[in-house]
Amino acid sequence: MNAMPQTAEQSEILHTLSIIVDDAQDFSPAFLDAGQCGTLISESMIPQVRTVATMIAAERHDFSSTSPAEFTDAADFFAARILVLGVRCFHLDVSLSQVLKTANNRARRFAEKHHLFFIPAQAELSLNKCKNSHLLTVETEIKAENKGSLVANSIEFARRLKLLPL
Repeated sequence: MNAMPQTAEQSEILHTLSIIVDDAQDFSPAFLDAGQCGTLISESMIPQVRTVATMIAAERHDFSSTSPAEFTDAADFFAARILVLGVRCFHLDVSLSQVLKTANNRARRFAEKHHLFFIPAQAELSLNKCKNSHLLTVETEIKAENKGSLVANSIEFARRLKLLPL
C-alpha cells in the first residue's frame, strides 16, 4: 500500500484537543489556566510520537559523523504528530508556519518510504506569541473524550491510535 498524499479538504470530523507537549519538563497544573482547548492529553504518555520523531530525524542523519546533542528538532515532532496522532490542523503562532511546512515535507517523505497513510496538516495561524507554550492545540481525526483526568484522557486517546506498520 503506497502513501496516499491528499488534502485535508475531506469531510472528516475533526476533534479539538490540547496536548501538553513533550518538552514541558517544568509543567505545572497552573499552566492549564492559559490556553486549554478541548480534551487535555499528555504527549509524554504517547511514546509513539517520540519514537517516530526520532526515526524521522535518523533518516536525515549522516551516521559516519557524530550525532548532535539534540538529535530531533521541532519539525520532527510536528511530523510525528501528523502521522501518529492524525493531526489535521495545528493552532500555531505565525512564526511557526515554516516549521509546519518542513514537518509536512518530512512526514510525506517518511510516509512514502514506510507506506503510511498521509494527509498534510494545515495551520490556523495567530499572532498571539503569549499563548501557553506548554500546550499545543490541534484538530485530529481521532476522537478525544474527556475521561476526567489527564492520565485517563491520555490512556484513552492512545488506545484509539492506529497501529503504524513500522
